[in-house]
Amino acid sequence: MRARTESLPPMPSAGEQSYQHVVRNRLIELSDVSKTYRRRYRRRIDALVELDLRIEAGSTVAVVGPNGAGKSTLFGVLAGLVRPDRGVTLVHGLAPIAHVRSRGVGLLPDRVRLPARLTVREVLARLAILDGYSGAAVPRSVDRVLDLVGLRERSGDRCGGLSHGLRQRVGIAQFLLRPREVLLLDEPLSGLDPVWRARFRELFEQLRRDSSGRTLLLSSHELGETARLTERVIVIDAGRVVDDFPTRGDSEEMERRVLSVLRRAGQA
Repeated sequence: MRARTESLPPMPSAGEQSYQHVVRNRLIELSDVSKTYRRRYRRRIDALVELDLRIEAGSTVAVVGPNGAGKSTLFGVLAGLVRPDRGVTLVHGLAPIAHVRSRGVGLLPDRVRLPARLTVREVLARLAILDGYSGAAVPRSVDRVLDLVGLRERSGDRCGGLSHGLRQRVGIAQFLLRPREVLLLDEPLSGLDPVWRARFRELFEQLRRDSSGRTLLLSSHELGETARLTERVIVIDAGRVVDDFPTRGDSEEMERRVLSVLRRAGQA
């Protein structure tokens, strides 16, 4: 089914000009942030190591690196889901968990997990209620995002029978229910076919256009797509930032530079 062109809802709590001015001048800031996982029968895993990072509000940033570099842990820290062992993290002037409680955060995880027995519509309806919708606004919001991701005809399917690509589209749909001022997309292109990769680019561009105060972080191994979608690239390896540069929309140059950095680090 071909997706309909719909508009996204406005970013919540950002209507007043004074608020927008403050948001545009704040940063996502991480100072000396470290996180170590310790698992039974395994050596410790240093996911983040004394990581320092500044991101301007309103920017679109790619976070790239090899598997195990710390990208998903970084996103978990920013979403308030992972507590670092040390360091300071501020999201628009607040600790991550305080930011989530007051303004929310949009997170598309690298693996979309859905209740197997529920239908696509049932899952999105429950998520819409959790996201603050009520009454007739719940089915309206669900229909809107189903159309955005082309799943209206599959809305009665149980999630347990969905392919990886369809689960990913359900994840994108829940992400679009109420776009937040901070959006974290961890491998959003995973499992999408070429048609829906192109559709995702359209949705991403619309998210970027809809609010100048919205900050988008994208993690992906698809360097060509990443260069087209973002304005800055942060390369992470072994929990540290090893490079940081503007993309300038040049996918070939970006790929050469990223691979060169990772080869020097012994990861490519």
